Amino acid sequence: MFSQVQQALECLTAALDGVEAAPTGELRHTLGLAKSLRSRVELLETKAASVVAQRECHGDGGAGLLNQVGGRSRSEAARNVRAEAELAELPEARTAVSEGEISLANAAKLAQAARKTSPDAVQGDADLVQMAETLPEDEFAQASQRWTIQHQSADDLAAQHRRNRRNRNVRFWNGEDGSVQMRGSFDAEMGARIQQRLRQQAEQLRQADRRRQAQSQSSGTARNGGDSDSGSVPTGTVRTRDQRMADALDALLATSAESNAETEPVFDPRPTSPAGSKTAEIIVRADLAALSDAPGGIAEICGVGPIPPSTLGRLACNSDLWVEIFGDELTPLYETVASRAPTAAQRRALIARDGACVGCGEPPGECEAHHITPCQRGGKTRLDNLVLVCWRCHDLIHDHNWQVTVRDGRYRLAPPDPAHPAQPAPQRKPTRRTPRTPTTTRPSPTAKPLWEDPAA
Repeated sequence: MFSQVQQALECLTAALDGVEAAPTGELRHTLGLAKSLRSRVELLETKAASVVAQRECHGDGGAGLLNQVGGRSRSEAARNVRAEAELAELPEARTAVSEGEISLANAAKLAQAARKTSPDAVQGDADLVQMAETLPEDEFAQASQRWTIQHQSADDLAAQHRRNRRNRNVRFWNGEDGSVQMRGSFDAEMGARIQQRLRQQAEQLRQADRRRQAQSQSSGTARNGGDSDSGSVPTGTVRTRDQRMADALDALLATSAESNAETEPVFDPRPTSPAGSKTAEIIVRADLAALSDAPGGIAEICGVGPIPPSTLGRLACNSDLWVEIFGDELTPLYETVASRAPTAAQRRALIARDGACVGCGEPPGECEAHHITPCQRGGKTRLDNLVLVCWRCHDLIHDHNWQVTVRDGRYRLAPPDPAHPAQPAPQRKPTRRTPRTPTTTRPSPTAKPLWEDPAA
C-alpha cells in the first residue's frame, strides 16, 4: 500500500509542475477531481490511523496519530475519527465518501444528523444526501442543522437545550506566555444575550475610536499647515474588533461591579433580564408550525442556532415583542409592535404580592414574570395574569407543563398531575381586538394579525 501512495504523490508532483502551462478548461476540471481526491485522502489517513490505534491499543480511535503524525488539529482529528466509525451505520454515505463524492466533513454532519434522528431517516432522504455531495462544508453544516431540527421531536430539542444550559461554564487559566485565557459554553438563549451585549458595548468603543482618530487627524492637519498625511493616527491606537470585544467585556463587568457597590437593587425593573443585567435584543425566526406548537416547526435565534418551542414561549413571557410576518418568499406581510414585558411598577407589585418565586422560594432578584395565560392565547400583561418565578421553575412550566395554581389565596406551582387537588388559576377567555396604537406597515390583503385565529 505504501508504494501505491508513493506513486500517487509522484504523480501529484508532476501535475503541480504543469499547472502554469495547463489550459483553463483543464484546470477547472482538475478542481473537481481534486475535491474527490481530497475526500479519499482524508478517509485513507483516518482509516489508517484508526487501524494502527486499534492494533496498538491507543484507546482514542486514532485521533492522537492524526494530530501528531497527520498534522490535523485535535478537534478535526476527533471529528474525522468519530465520523469514520459512525459511517458504518450509513453504508451509502460511506460508499460516497470512499468514491470521493462526499467530503469527510460533510459525512460527519450526516453522522451527527443520524445520531439526533436515525440512520434510516438520513439515508432515506435523497435530497439531504445530494446536498452533502454538492454543498461546501459551511453551507451543508447549516442545511444539515435545519434538516435535523425539522426531523427532531420537540422533546429531543428541549432536552438538548436543557443539556446545553446545564453544561454552561466559563473557565480561566494562565497561558504559557503570561496571558490569562478564557473559554466558555452557553445555551443558545444565554449565548445570544451575552453576544448582543458585548457587541453593543464594542460598537460604542468603535465609535469612540473613530471620534478620537478624527480629532487626531484634524489637530495634526492644523499643526502642519493643512498636510493631512501628517495627521495620521499612530499604529496601535485603533483597536481591532477582537480587542474591542475584550475591552467591552471588561467595561461591562466594571460597570456592573460599580453599580453593585453603590446600590443593591432587590429587582431589576428592566425587562427580559435577571437582576443586575442589561436588556439585549434577540431576533428569533420561527415558522407558523413552531408558533402553534405543531410538529416539525423551526425556531432559531438568528446567528446563534435552534431553540425548542418551550424556550420560544419563555422568551415571549418577558420580552417586548416586535412581530414581522413574512410570506413564503420572505416578503414582508405585516409588522406590529406589542409590549408583553411587565412595567417596572408591575414588577414591584409582583414582588410585594408573591415575595419570592412561587415555586421554590428563590429570591426576587433571581426571578422573572410569567404569563399564566400565554399572550398568544389572549393573555394580558396584567397583575392577575402574572406570577414571579425563577429561571428553573420557569423552565418547569414551559418544558414540563407544570401549572400555576391558587392555594389558600396564594399562587403556587403544581406538577402536571390531573389528580392534583390544587385549584387551577383562573383562565380568561381570549379576546380579539386591534391594538390601540400599533406601528404598522401596509399589510398584504391575505395577511392576518397574530392575535387573530388563522383558521378564522
